[in-house]
Order: sequence, then C-alpha cells, then structure tokens
Amino acid sequence: MKTKTQFVKNTRWFVMQLFNVTNARNAIILFITSIQILVFTQSSQAQNNMQISWQACYGTEWDDEVFFITATENGYLVLGRIYYDITSGGNGDSDLLLYRINTLGNIIWEKTYGGTSVEYPSGIISDSLGYYYISAWTGSDDGDVQSGNHGDFDRWILKIDGEGNIIWEQSYGGSRVEYGGRIQLLRNGNIISYGASQSFDGDVPVNYGGLLDNWIMIITPDGEIVESRVYGNQGQNNIFDIVETQDGGFFFASKAEQVEGMVQGNHHGSGDVWAVKLSPEMEIEWQQLYGGSGYDYGFRGVIELEDGYIFSGRTESNDGDVSGLHTIPGEEIKDDIWIVRIDTIGNILWQKCLGGSSWDYSIAGLYATQDSGFMIVAETTSEDGDVVGMHNYYWTGSPGYDIWMSKLSSEGELEWSQCYGSYTLDRPAYNVIQKADDNWIIAATAPSFSANDSLMRGDVQCEGHVHNDFWLFNLKDCSHYQPATPQQPTGPDTLCHTTDTSSVYSITSAGGAWGYSWQLQPAEAGTIKQDSLSATITWNINYQGEVQISAASYNDCGQSAFSEVKTTFVYTCVGVEENVANGFGLKVYPNPARVYVAFNYQLPESRPEGMIAITDQSGKEVQRFAITGKQGQQVWDIRTVKPGVYVYTLTACGLQKTGKVVIN
Repeated sequence: MKTKTQFVKNTRWFVMQLFNVTNARNAIILFITSIQILVFTQSSQAQNNMQISWQACYGTEWDDEVFFITATENGYLVLGRIYYDITSGGNGDSDLLLYRINTLGNIIWEKTYGGTSVEYPSGIISDSLGYYYISAWTGSDDGDVQSGNHGDFDRWILKIDGEGNIIWEQSYGGSRVEYGGRIQLLRNGNIISYGASQSFDGDVPVNYGGLLDNWIMIITPDGEIVESRVYGNQGQNNIFDIVETQDGGFFFASKAEQVEGMVQGNHHGSGDVWAVKLSPEMEIEWQQLYGGSGYDYGFRGVIELEDGYIFSGRTESNDGDVSGLHTIPGEEIKDDIWIVRIDTIGNILWQKCLGGSSWDYSIAGLYATQDSGFMIVAETTSEDGDVVGMHNYYWTGSPGYDIWMSKLSSEGELEWSQCYGSYTLDRPAYNVIQKADDNWIIAATAPSFSANDSLMRGDVQCEGHVHNDFWLFNLKDCSHYQPATPQQPTGPDTLCHTTDTSSVYSITSAGGAWGYSWQLQPAEAGTIKQDSLSATITWNINYQGEVQISAASYNDCGQSAFSEVKTTFVYTCVGVEENVANGFGLKVYPNPARVYVAFNYQLPESRPEGMIAITDQSGKEVQRFAITGKQGQQVWDIRTVKPGVYVYTLTACGLQKTGKVVIN
C-alpha cells in the first residue's frame, strides 16, 4: 500500500525533478508521468471513513489517568487512577477512579477505591449477571483493602455490583512484589488473572531466580484460587496477554531474556518473544522463541485463529525473524510494533514491523475484524513510516504522543492508518471496545484544555479540568449509522382549541435513533413540548386553520429527514348553536370560516339518518353529505371554495334546520 508519507515523498521528488529538467519536451513528459503516478498513489489508498461521532471528558481537580474500559448493559465503566496530593485529601497518593457512563456519554456515578498506599489499575471485566471485577496492584492494608497485605505490592481483585458497591475484595501474592494482573472471564465462569511476580511464597508457588516470572492465577466468582502457576526462568519474564483456546487450554506470548529452565528454543538476542501453548491442565504443550539480535518481547494483543495464532510484540531488531524495522541511519533505534502470525505449532506465516522512526507501542492491543483482517490500537510518537496524521507540536522541541489506529489485511498488508489526539500528549487505555469493524469506543488520557487552548486541542474538543483527564470518544463510519426517518405521527385530525387547549401526538421508535426532534408548522399555531416519542402542543387561541406536525430522529451521526406530516384542522368554537327540539339540532363552527366548517348534528332516535345540503346564494348546490347515527360530526373542507355566504340545510325525518355560514 502507498502511504500518505510515500505520497508526499513522491510529490517532492517529482517537483525537484521538474526544476532540474532543462529540455521543455522532457519536462512535459515528466510532468504528465508524475501526475499519473501521483494519482495512482492516491487512488491505491484504502479508505478510512471513520470519524469521531461523539466525545466527552471526565476527571477531577487532580491528575487523572485512564487505563481500562468495559461495556455495561446501558453504557460503559471506565477505570483509571487519580493522583492525590495526600496533604489535601484522598485515601492515598494514588487510588482507583471508576466512572459509570451511559451510552450518551453522561456520567451515572463515579467511585474511588483504595487505601493509604498506592493502587494501580490493571483490568476490569463484566460477567453476564450484572457484576464487575476490577484488578489492581496495591501496597495498602487499610481503607478498602481489608483483606490484608502479603508484603510489598499485592495483586488486588474486587467484585462490585452495578452501583459500584464492593461485594468482596481480596489481595493475592507473596512477600515480594506482584504486579496487578490483567483479567479475563473464562467460558466456565471463572476468572483468569495474569501478570508478573517476584514472590516464591504465599499464593505464589515458586520463583525461578528472584526476578520477574509469569504468574497465572484462576479464581472462582467468589475469589477462591483454583489454579496458581508460574512460568519463567532466571531472566525477566512478564506476561501482558493470554487467550483461552478452543481446546480448553491457553496461549500466551511474553518475554524471555535467556534460555534455561522452562524457557527452551533458539535464543536470538538480548530479549525474545516467548510464545507458549498450554494444555487444559496448564502444562506446556509447545513453546517457541521469536526475535532478532535486538530486544524483543510479547506485548498486548494475542488472538487464536482457525489456522493458528497472531500476537503483537515490541521489537528493536531488523534481523533473525524480524524484518522491516523503521529506523533512520545513524540515529537511535526505537521500538516498532511487531505483528507475527504463526500456525498451530508455531511456524511463522508472516510478520510485520509497524510504525515509524520514533517510538511505537501496541498499547491497547490487537483485534480481529470481520474481513479476516486485524486492527491495532497503539500509541505513537512517530510521524513517518506507516504513521498518518500525527498531531505533533514542533515549537516545544519534544515529540507528542498520539493514539494510532492501523488496519492490516489477513496477509499483513497495511490497509489504512490514522492518528487521533491533540497537539500534546494523548495515550490510549490498555483496551478498547470493538462494537463493529467500523465502530469503536476508545478511552484515553488527554490533557485538560481551557476555552483559550484552541490551537492545541486537535481532536480533543471537550474542556477539561486542571491536569490530565479521561477522554472517551466513539470512532465510527457514520455512513452506516444514520438514524431512520420516523413514521407519520398520530393524533387528532380536527379540534376546537377553545375546549381542547392541548393535544398529544405520538410516533413509534425509529431504527438507530437516540432521540427525536419535533416540528410544528406554522410555529404561531402553538407551543410544542417534546418528550422523546410523544409531543404535547398547547394551542394558540388566536390561531385557526391547518397545522402540520412532524418528527425527525437523531443520533451521534446526525439527524434524519422529517417524517411525513400529520395535518390537523384547528378552529374556534364560536358557531351558531341551534335549539334542539325532539332530538333534532345542528351546531355549526367556525363561522365565519377560512379552512373548514364542522357540522355537529343530532338526529331523532326513531330514524337516525339524514342529509346536509349546502348551496350558494343563487341556490346552486355546492356540497351534499349523507349522515347517519344519532349524533356525529361532518367536516366540510372549504380550502377550494370561493369566499361568500352559503346556506346549509339539515334534513331528516321530514324535519329541516337551515342557516348561513360565511366563508372569508
């Protein structure tokens, strides 16, 4: 694929060549050729039509940082941490900060969790019963941490309800440091937690050398440990992601710095990606090392596929298993994202270095798409190579950070690339919500902006507080999510606003709608108060005539067309009331009239049927209505009738009632 950077480079080259050509004919040929090639370069770009459809910022007067997000029944839970000034308030210098948000981005509630030491979030998941599990690492043994502390930092897991109330909390670990483990819900309802540990006692069965090992723990929904396994050796091992496989086992890609003990394979350099397939009993079935002569390790993003696995890592190599590293000769080598697809026994099918000449990390991981491709949600400081749309701020002399999304085909070809963020430091959470291939909910940390920071905002258009805030936004292709036009409203056809001072009109739900807008025409006919699927109109007693009521639906992608109008005739009850004798009478209104005339009749019970005839002043009949029933109403539409005086006659059972009506 030709990237935007390549397009710019090609453009510059051709412009330079044009200035260097002295022969006019050759210049013309070169110019035509350049236009053809540049057009081809542009046309070969895959289209990314996704845009930010809505966004919101959340935070406190302190410094806030977002880490994870999970879906709820009617919105999202966004988990991060808050940095307190412990002399001014809070449980400690860092607590967990949790927001519950509805689908419109509005805050339902917020909570903090922690003790007087440091809490650092490491995951949040939901089950199918309305409960949520939060994972963190903690140094506290007070406040919300009532389960004690094993020593140094522990892995801390909380179960909460939909209101944020703690059902139970438990610290896990040994006498040394445990990093807070990422968590996933398993198919049997248990929870797997995975991360790094230095301990060799307590809940951790062993440590292979005193440094970090991969510690994988499975607990029940009540917090009871059912499995506790350690995988590692005397070097540093740290697991960032794992997937439950279809055979009931697991696959992970972590890091290994040397080959000995559990870690076996062909060691490439100072660090390798250590890929491991576990059986359902959590025994190693096979393992493989991947990398080059630089430092490489597995990072966030592991997926099981029909023909094997794909994982995301970080690399600074450009040899061995790695090719395509983005570097600038003579400058410091900085990490690329490394995507590797392997078969069911670990053979490489393809690999891809993704990034630019600066730092690139697959922070939020790797996601499979319905077209058998893959989406990478990352953090970048690059503005070249594969990176498109970086928001950099050159006047500070230091690079910014952007949220970077890139799409790969099933064969690892880059299809599109786009950055999102402000002209400062923006970092994605460690996961995103994939609603569809073209619909993503992304949480990030972004700086707070005031009304005067317009030049720095970039994509961040909400105002914050003082320091960093949570930034939540929906990225989608709005051409696929336009709201449907509602059906025609229902409500009264005619009414006398002297007696009916207000009327209610209703519509049924329209597809994709978040809400509805109502319209009354002409506006002077009354005032309209809308309540989603219904609207109440309070009529203006000085208005008579036809009114039109319609509604449109809207969502974050825009507003639909207005519905087919509902037409209502509004009049004032000031007609002539005839005396009723023997159950026979007629009420005519409005009189004078402009749009319609209503005849309210009453007929004798003995023979409830008759006729209303209308003639002009010359005696020529202009309208006739047959009527039935003891009482009722007949409306005469006079919009096409010439102004003048007309005579109406009600005839029934040999009786007659006659009068005049004025049309003006």
